[in-house]
Order: sequence, then C-alpha cells, then structure tokens
Amino acid sequence: EPAKPAAAAVVEEEGEEEGEAEVEIELRHDIEAMGAERPSSMAQPREPEIDPRINISQFLYVTEKLLGEDPHPRALTALSEFLEDSFQETPQQRQSRQLDEKLAAKQHMMTIKINDLFDEWDVDNLGFLDRTEILEVMSQWNKNSTKSYNIEMSKQICMAVESVERTDLLRQDFMNLCQTFHKVLDSDDYMDRLLDFVSLVVKTQREDLRRERKRRRWLQVMTILPKVSGSDHSMYFRSFFDIIEKDFGYHGNGRLINAYIALVENDPDADEEDEDKTLLRYIASTANDQSILIGRTLYANQKCISNQVRRSGKAVYINQIRNNNQVHLWAMDRWAVDEDRDGAFLVLPLKTDKDRIVGVVGVDTLLSSTPTQFLPHEITFIQNAVRSLSNGFSFLDARHKFQRTLISLLEVIPRKEPNVKTVSCYVVEPLPQVPSGPVPEGQPVERVLRCILVLNPKTSEVEVQSGASRAVIHRSDSSFRDYLFTCLEKQEDQQQRALGTDHLAMCILGPDDQPFLVMDLDTGKDNPLLKPAQVKSIRNLYSKLVVVFQQLLEEVEKDEKTFLNENEEKLPDDLKFALRFEKMILDDLKKRMSNMDVGALSEMKSYKEPPAIIATVIQVTMLILDVCPEEELQEWSKIKGFLNSDLLKKLGAFNPLSKDNKIDIHKINDRLKGVTSTDVKKGGSLPSYLLYQWIIDVISIIRVSNTS
Repeated sequence: EPAKPAAAAVVEEEGEEEGEAEVEIELRHDIEAMGAERPSSMAQPREPEIDPRINISQFLYVTEKLLGEDPHPRALTALSEFLEDSFQETPQQRQSRQLDEKLAAKQHMMTIKINDLFDEWDVDNLGFLDRTEILEVMSQWNKNSTKSYNIEMSKQICMAVESVERTDLLRQDFMNLCQTFHKVLDSDDYMDRLLDFVSLVVKTQREDLRRERKRRRWLQVMTILPKVSGSDHSMYFRSFFDIIEKDFGYHGNGRLINAYIALVENDPDADEEDEDKTLLRYIASTANDQSILIGRTLYANQKCISNQVRRSGKAVYINQIRNNNQVHLWAMDRWAVDEDRDGAFLVLPLKTDKDRIVGVVGVDTLLSSTPTQFLPHEITFIQNAVRSLSNGFSFLDARHKFQRTLISLLEVIPRKEPNVKTVSCYVVEPLPQVPSGPVPEGQPVERVLRCILVLNPKTSEVEVQSGASRAVIHRSDSSFRDYLFTCLEKQEDQQQRALGTDHLAMCILGPDDQPFLVMDLDTGKDNPLLKPAQVKSIRNLYSKLVVVFQQLLEEVEKDEKTFLNENEEKLPDDLKFALRFEKMILDDLKKRMSNMDVGALSEMKSYKEPPAIIATVIQVTMLILDVCPEEELQEWSKIKGFLNSDLLKKLGAFNPLSKDNKIDIHKINDRLKGVTSTDVKKGGSLPSYLLYQWIIDVISIIRVSNTS
C-alpha cells in the first residue's frame, strides 16, 4: 500500500486500539452471560441456575457474534491470547471433564463392541439376528451363573429377550436390547463380561457351523461318488481316505492319520471243525500304510481289535495303543524311531444296508504329533463318513458283481452275431458334481457316459477300463459320439457311421425302466449294418442280462444269498450271476435245437467226406458228449452212425455242470483253434452252426464254473 502521512497513521492506530478495547469489553460481557469462569480481577456473583459449561457450538456462536462472519485477523489473535492468558480450569472442572470423557469413551467402545458382536453373529450376512438364538445363548450364561445375584440378573436378561416383539432383530434393535442388558446389570464390568461370554459362544458356534458345513459337503461327496465312479472300489476308497485326511488337516490342527479298510472273506485253509471260517484281508489304506498293509490277512483265531469289532458289530476306541496288547502292529519300526511315540486307534464296522458286517475300517494317529487322542466331534465325523462308506459300498458291490456278467455279455455278442467286431460298454451316470443348494423337483438330471468294458477285436478278450480310459464322456465334448446320447435320451437303437466304421448304439433299461447301460456295437467298415433279425437276437441277450441284474438287486436288498444249484455255492457272487447268464443262453439255444429232428442231420450224413469245418464241429460235439472213444473220431464212417435221434436227446439233456463230465477244455480249444462262427456259418449248414454255438456255450459255462 502507498505510504500514509504520519498524523493519519497515529490517528488510525489509536482508533484500532480503541476498537480492540471495545471488543475485549464486549467479549467479557458475553462470556459472563454464558456462565464461564473469568480471572479473579473480573469475578462477579454468578447466577446459580445458569450452566457454567458451554459446548463447541455455543462457543463458535459467541465468537461469530462478537467478531462477525469475516473477523479481522488481529481480533482473532487478541481473542486467542485472551483465552490462553485468562481462562483457568479448576480441579473440579478437570475431574468432571475427565469423567465425562471417560464415560463417553466407554460408551463408544461399548457401541463398537456390540456392533462387532452383531457382525460376528450374523454369519450369513442376513442383516438381522434370530431372537431364539439370542435367548439360547443368554440361557447358557444363566446356567453358568453360580451366585444368586448373578442368577437373578440372568433371569431378568432372558425375560428382556423374551419381551422383544420382533423375532428378527435388526442392528438397532440389538443395540437397544444390549442397552437394556446394561440397565439390568447396572455395571460396566458385568456388561463387559456378558459381551465377552456371548462373543466366545458365537465364535465357537461359528467355527462349529463352518466345520459342519464343510463336513456336510464332504459327506454329500461320499453319497454321490458311488454313482459316478463306474463301479470302481479303489477310486471310492481313495476318496474316503482323502476326505478323512483333509478333515484332520483343516479341523485337527494338521494332524496326520492312517486309515485302512479290511473286508471279510472266506478262509480257504479253514478246518471243517472251525466255527468261524472267515478272515479279514486288507484291501485299501492311506499312502503311508500301503506297503505295510495291502494284502495282509487277519485270521479268525487271532485276538485283535479288528476281529472283535467284526464279531460284535460295535466300534472300539483306544486312547493309547502302546499299552494295549490287543492291537496288532504290522510295522514295529515306527516305535523304534521315537520311544515316546503313542497314538489313538478307532475301529468301526463296515456294514451293508441290512446291517450285515462285511469288513472293518480303522483309523489311527500313530504319525501325529501330540495331542494324539480323537476329539468327540472327530469321532462323530468318522462314524458318519464310515456310515456313508457302508451305503456306497453296498451300491458299488452290486455293480462290481454285475460287471462279471457284463463281461460274459460282451463275449457272447460276437459269437452269436459274427458281424459285430467289437463292443464298448458305457455305464450311465449323473453329472459328477455336488449341488450348491436344493435341486428343484422335476429338474432334468444331466447325464454322462463312462466306458467300463471294451471287447478287443484282436484278442477277443474283454478289457476292463482303468485310469484315463475310464474318463467321463460329456455330450458337449463328444460330437463323434452324439449317437450314444441320442440313444440314451430317446431309448431307441441308433445306427450311424462314426470314425470310419458303422456303429449300433443300444440302450439297456434297468428294472426301474431307466437306462443304466449303453452298448456301442462296432460292425466295422466292410460289414453291412445289422439286420432287424440280428438286432432282435442281441436284444434277446440284453433281456436275459436285465433278468440277472434284477436277481442280483433282489439278493442285495434282502441281504440273503440264494443258490439255484450246488455249483453256485462254491462260486463268488460275481461269478455266480455270470454263470446264471451263461446258463440262460445255453437253455435258450437248447429250445432252438429242440426243433431239430433226424432229418436236419441228414445233410451232414450225406457227405462222403465233410468239409473240415463241419468235421471239426461234429468231432468236438462227440468228444463233449462222450459218444465214442477219441480214436474213432477220425473215421467219418463211424461218426455218421452216431448222427441219430439219440444224439439229439443227449444234446438236450446234457448238463455242463454235472460232476460226471470229464471234459478237457484245453483239448477242445486245440481242436477249435482257427475255427470261427463266421467260418462255420459260411462253410456249413444251419445244424452245424447250431452245434458250434452249443459247443461255445458249454465251454463258457465250464470256464466260469471252474474259475477260482
């Protein structure tokens, strides 16, 4: 600014000083009016009804009134200096202020604590709490109270919860309820204890809920796996071990566990006077014990926990393995590593749906660091997992037994219909996934196909698929196999050329009229498609397969073994049903052959020297029926004499399972070496072709019945 005259400057300074003095006087008057303390030199009697305290808003109001909305900087400086020099806080005021600040801080911390408790309790982020759950937690606090005063307060708190009208308490409702608790307790210390107790209970419940949700999902996996494992026991057992190990990893402080599965089998070396002619064989275990346990056996006369469980049907839990002489240890070297090593042992029975014991499941903590004992919730989960394993095992066991019958089917099809070069068997399964929520009723289930068996056209042997070859086939990923899914959906036969060869897809319905198998018959690139009569013949085989499957399901449901003849009693269950299937095929062939008469054999008798194929078929037939000595089979003139009605009667009455039969299968196979059904069909007559079919069926039955 330009310089001012000296006189004018003096007048201006005097005016400013007078203005500051006036501001100071007015400020003091207003402070007195608000009831604030002032220096003793300015002290005057104070009205008792005026509150001596002002808040920030009041102070700002006074300042704005005195200095205006746009005060001069010197006025602000003067006001600040005055307050710093003149205002003094008395001890009473300081104590009152600190008490107020402490109460406000406590109230603020209490509010934060209640809000945190609400968020922690509302696990699903619903925005409200259930009044019933709050009452249940408060009732627990009531049970934990011992003093009569605390019990009375606990009762009043429970009554306060019950008096709330809303069943779903929002955040503000919960805050108001906690304020009611505070009034009832009438103590910050008691209120803190109550909130800490509730927080501890809520944390425990939350951890239990998370653990139960994860375990419930794992048990759902155990329920679904049997239906999507393609009747593979090993895959199902590995999944069971994985779930148990994961549970101890997540909820057992990372403890290591060992587990095994042992099944009951007949003891072939048992004496006739032995009451128990069975044994336990270890068939699956966790990775740590596979080299130690797999293939081992526990005989009935051995005193051990596993035998005790399979006889009683009740689970046994042992806290300390080291001091128990009934625990049979296969690997003693584990004790040598650490002399203080110990562990707990839990053995549970593996049962069918009808509570028949078929094996045992053992879990131990020999490899775990302390603590090694099982907690109650761990034992409960293992029991539930073994229960799911039992249900799944029954389903898989039925599928596994039926698989041997499927092998017989795949072997029969090419010999009945020579145009079929190879056959692939697919089992129908639901999409392997665990639903995230309830599945709406009526919603279609997405299905996939899993290849389980393939007939090798080069070796004519059925190969059981494993590993990558058992991969699931999705419709979206298999455009070349779309005809399989079309057959599945329409339940109709589908003929289509795919991958350079002609295919016939046929769907097999189970007893519930739902498709459970899809067969893919490959007739090759040179052979014509199957004729309706040929398709009908294959359908006839499928119908017999369904009958056997129905018998198997009935036996599993009743949990009672049935035998149609004494030969079935010595066979395992899977071979027993395969034998029934083979016998049904032979019986069906006998019905066709019953229409043959002596005239049907006249064509073969008319040969002066029959073709080599026909001669071989007739020789093998005579050999099986033991019509004449083997050395006479080389003379056609003698063989022709046996082609009569007696031969037809022997064919119809022949029982391949009779003990009187002395059939050398190896000798028969040597004679039939190089002879195929196609060759017989082309180079011979219908009677010779039927005789060849009869020979093959008889050999199949004998082979199945003699399988150990």
